[in-house]
Amino acid sequence: MRIFNILTKGAALVALSVVVACTSVQETTMGPTPIPKAVRVSAGDVPVVIASPDGFCIDRATITETASGAFMFLSDCRVIASTGNAARVPISSILTASISPTGLAGSENGMKTALDTLGQFFATPVGVFTLGKSHVSGAVSILQTKQTDTALYLLVEDNAFDDDAGVSNRYWRAFTEVNGRLVALSVTGYTDDDPEEERSLRIIRAFVQAVVDANAAT
Repeated sequence: MRIFNILTKGAALVALSVVVACTSVQETTMGPTPIPKAVRVSAGDVPVVIASPDGFCIDRATITETASGAFMFLSDCRVIASTGNAARVPISSILTASISPTGLAGSENGMKTALDTLGQFFATPVGVFTLGKSHVSGAVSILQTKQTDTALYLLVEDNAFDDDAGVSNRYWRAFTEVNGRLVALSVTGYTDDDPEEERSLRIIRAFVQAVVDANAAT
């Protein structure tokens, strides 16, 4: 019964990772221009900083705030010194970040235990369905699972997902906890040339580290 309760909480948290909570967003700058490399959100009255990995910028136009959550996109960027604007280079990857107003279920017993439990949830039909983009039952599978002491990484394939812009149907998702809040990150590439999505794995690991480091510094 305890495991069922934890898995049920996990399902709720995964759902919240799509549209996650915050009460205010404050842009922070890391460089000579106002192009955001990090933003601070308040999730359940706890501040959490989302910081981008090297080479990526937060697209402020995509930051969504509601009473129950916040969500944002990131992509490749470069700074044009003469105008102070961000100009998009040919996009290689799309990143997303979301923050829940609550923490990872079971984290009071240690991060490893909580991540193990979350991994068990994703191995269920309901869990793997929540990882998909197409919302088609049976179309989603987990190709790889990697876990550290602080994060769970999943390489997901959604065979029913098709995008005219050429976005891959394989993508990495990562889950961690920062300041007692569940943070869900994703990286999706624009090419199928790398079936193992090794570049995306490097990016999402750097993404997780950037978020952890930014919050350790606050």
